[in-house]
Amino acid sequence: MEEKNHLQNDAGGAAEFEAGMIVKGIEISWTTWGRMRGERLITGPVSYLKAEGDSGFERIYSVDMKENQELEIPKMISLIKAGILPDSILITPMTRPSNLAEILANRGFVVNEQPPCILLYLDNFRENRYLINQYTISEVTKMAELKSWLDIINKNLFEGELVTTEQFGDVLRLDNTSFYLGFSEGRPVSTCMTISDGDTAILEMAATLKDYRCRGFASCLIRKALADLQEKGIRTVSLRAEEDGVGVYTRLGFKACFNRVIAFYNRKSI
Repeated sequence: MEEKNHLQNDAGGAAEFEAGMIVKGIEISWTTWGRMRGERLITGPVSYLKAEGDSGFERIYSVDMKENQELEIPKMISLIKAGILPDSILITPMTRPSNLAEILANRGFVVNEQPPCILLYLDNFRENRYLINQYTISEVTKMAELKSWLDIINKNLFEGELVTTEQFGDVLRLDNTSFYLGFSEGRPVSTCMTISDGDTAILEMAATLKDYRCRGFASCLIRKALADLQEKGIRTVSLRAEEDGVGVYTRLGFKACFNRVIAFYNRKSI
């Protein structure tokens, strides 16, 4: 019985560690977007990013209320409904209070479970270099390349220009970011980027043009990005997967750790 409990504790500790690394990756991501012009980043018990103009990212990405919850939660909800705070909240196993999703659902928010947050231990990653005929990979360093990179993102992830080339240019110039662009027969068709902090990193903006999917381009590009992180001494990589990409990542060795939850307040329905 003692041995069984010991194993359960080890498993629980590993799950907590992995959730913590993913949440750290989320914080790395959102604080990096906060370096873009036109974005206002606020950190604290309620951490969020709010676009100051028409283009940019917005979300409450962390809620950690350890005290005065009976006062602070209604205050947060009021600020959301007034449009002062972003209208969506990311909820993870680290969110406090732990029943925040239930509280928000009872206050008129739509609460949806999203595809999983996943993690890879790079010690377990073995790059299997393979070539795809007439497919090449370039690390983006110039604004002209960044525009091609962002065109793919806008078409496949944002469904419009959510962030401008100039805003992403602010992120491109950071020391801890790397942008990758894949070409098929000379045409830009796939993208991804990484953001690192210490010995962990997050993989972001993985996208492939619709007509070029299921041909191994995404896997090839991501393998390159992971190999570069491994060479830099990064130990763990996380990402927030989309449903159609989970299979690609699990084949690369990522494991699903928890499903994120998004709570959204629709002011237009008032």
